[in-house]
Amino acid sequence: MGGAHKFKKIRMAIIGLLAVASVFGLLAKLYEIQVVNYKSYQEKVTAQRTGTTLITPKRGIIYDRNMTVLAQNTPVEQVFISPFDIEDPKEAELIARGLSELLGVDYGEIYEKTQKKDRKDENIKHGVEISVANEVRRFKADNGIKAIYFREEAKRVYPYANRAAQVIGFTGAENRGIYGVEAKYDEYLSGVPGRIIITKNAVGKSVNTEYSTYVDVQNGNNIILTIDWTIQEILEKNLEEAFRESQPRERVTGIVMDVNNGEILAMATKPDFDPNAPYEIDPEVFRYINLNANTLLFLDNQGFESEEERQKATNAQKLYKLWNNKAISEPYEPGSTFKVITSAMAIEEKAVDPADGFYCSGVHTVGGIDIPCHLAAGHGRVSFASGLMQSCNPVLMRTAEKLGNAAFLKYFSAFGYNQKTGVDLPSEAAPIMHSPENFRSVELATASFGQRFKITPIQQLVGIAAVANGGKLVTPHIVKSITDSGGNVVKNFDTEIKRMVISKETSQTLARILAEGVTNNGAARNAYVKGYDVAAKTGTSQKEVETEGRIGSCVAWAPVDKAQIAVIIIVDEPTVGSVYGGVIAAPYISKTLAEVLPYLGIEPAYADLIESYINVDNYERQKADEAKEKILAKGLQYRIVGEGDTVKEQMPKKGSNLPKNGIIVLYTDAAREKEMVAIPDVIGLTARQATGRINGSGLNINMTGAEGLDSSAAARSQKPSPGEVVPIGTIVEVEFRHHALTD
Repeated sequence: MGGAHKFKKIRMAIIGLLAVASVFGLLAKLYEIQVVNYKSYQEKVTAQRTGTTLITPKRGIIYDRNMTVLAQNTPVEQVFISPFDIEDPKEAELIARGLSELLGVDYGEIYEKTQKKDRKDENIKHGVEISVANEVRRFKADNGIKAIYFREEAKRVYPYANRAAQVIGFTGAENRGIYGVEAKYDEYLSGVPGRIIITKNAVGKSVNTEYSTYVDVQNGNNIILTIDWTIQEILEKNLEEAFRESQPRERVTGIVMDVNNGEILAMATKPDFDPNAPYEIDPEVFRYINLNANTLLFLDNQGFESEEERQKATNAQKLYKLWNNKAISEPYEPGSTFKVITSAMAIEEKAVDPADGFYCSGVHTVGGIDIPCHLAAGHGRVSFASGLMQSCNPVLMRTAEKLGNAAFLKYFSAFGYNQKTGVDLPSEAAPIMHSPENFRSVELATASFGQRFKITPIQQLVGIAAVANGGKLVTPHIVKSITDSGGNVVKNFDTEIKRMVISKETSQTLARILAEGVTNNGAARNAYVKGYDVAAKTGTSQKEVETEGRIGSCVAWAPVDKAQIAVIIIVDEPTVGSVYGGVIAAPYISKTLAEVLPYLGIEPAYADLIESYINVDNYERQKADEAKEKILAKGLQYRIVGEGDTVKEQMPKKGSNLPKNGIIVLYTDAAREKEMVAIPDVIGLTARQATGRINGSGLNINMTGAEGLDSSAAARSQKPSPGEVVPIGTIVEVEFRHHALTD
């Protein structure tokens, strides 16, 4: 009995301890739920009792400086499903099959989403066009399906397609910025989604009560760029022409910038893409996108199972390169355009005077290494100013020796070449320069004419702008201001002057030298713009010692006496024709400035040259005698064809431009056929020769390019083409260029 009683007491004690432990366990669990994990469980309960519907904000609009719309939104819809509402397995199959056919989404992917029974919002596709969404609505109604839903969205649209593609960038599937301004300013453009939070009952159905919560949507802010769309189109037109002419392996790029405040007025790279369909690239464009050795090595090491897989990966790499903004993301060796900067250093330090004499034999020996001039025979005895105009390497190397390594590196840093510019665009590349301890006599010599270091095009233009504007190093920027949806300014982007790098006197000295290089036997003669003073420097750099790749480029600013804009154009590895920047880049600098300067209201320095072309009036239906007097009074000539006394027709027509003493043909017999003539071939002729041949055929000539400088310029192209039969009096447009320039 005693043993049984003792066992009973032990059992009761154990039961008591278990009961106490259970109570403590329960209390501990309650403590965990109510104290430790209170917030987590509260959120779960709230989620079960409420439903949230997101309201997508409208993405901000991107404008140019004159409020031209460059990126905007068009209505589309998101199609999503609520697996929670799908009860019949056959309905899941029906939904997956129907949406797959209508939306082009994989059947298996959709079906997998229908099985997530605890989910009420599974995306099927964003950015569905309204017409397609309406087809989905009909499918839903015809089959009595409740689990398919729609949400308003906005699709990004770029009205000008390829224009400024790498600058503006584009958005992804969820309307978030991926490249360019769209990516850099995504936090401003995106906005904040709104929410409708609705109370639900025990079975998950919405309950219309006063307890529903509405969180207002905040639409994205608008971005106003510094880009001027007219200047952008002018630059792109000329880059396209430069690309067609040279067919470079590594694209062409260009920038137009206000030298005084760093505002980028235009920036482009060709070839480009359409941001409305950035993944759809013409195979012909891909033919001009070449991958570098490192990328090819990377692809070689991927171990692709088939050539098809490799080609797909290769195209992806080409696509990334095409999207990249070459003007800021691809460092290059600036070549002789950097001689402007070396000269600024030396003149500022009084290491050289423009009148100082030098001798160029065609080679200069530094550290036992013969470094050649681009002119193999040498320039002979020249002043510093002449050596710079003619782009003489030995003159610049000797100038750098006078300046010294330490001073060169000091100014190199002061001009901002040791760091990024800070331009407000993504993926700006860093410069590549020798370390100070490795910067010896040979490195100084090659750096003096822009070789064996790399900077970006935007860095070079910022440095050139500092020389042009009197010595101020400005921070380039692409955004002028940010406004909210009501037009109120959220943020302004003002001019940032980092420091003074040279004096105004040095700036003026270089401007005069480089302007003379455009008009008086310099390497930049093809940058000539009729009626305007332009300072320019060309360059041709060798990309690598072991390759034959060349980069032809040109930088310029205008007006010379009070600089307002600077331009850079780079042709990277031309494969057709010349490789020299003075031949393949400078002409397009000229064409760009010839349109941009008048557009900006900048008055020509030599108005008489501009006025040498006369706008043709309308003389039709006037008496022939009256028309003759008016034509002669305007400084033009006439020729009458017919026996009538009233002008029935004229050639050229009203609005055409003729040089002084150009001829207008007046037809006075309506029934008389026009006199026709075959256009002579003037390609390769000088301006004087071409004028004589065309005028001698009863035609008029309009000359563009470098025709006004000297007899060494030759006709490069003509429109209409040689041999084409046209009425007498027709205007033949002829472009002249210096073809023998080296730099």
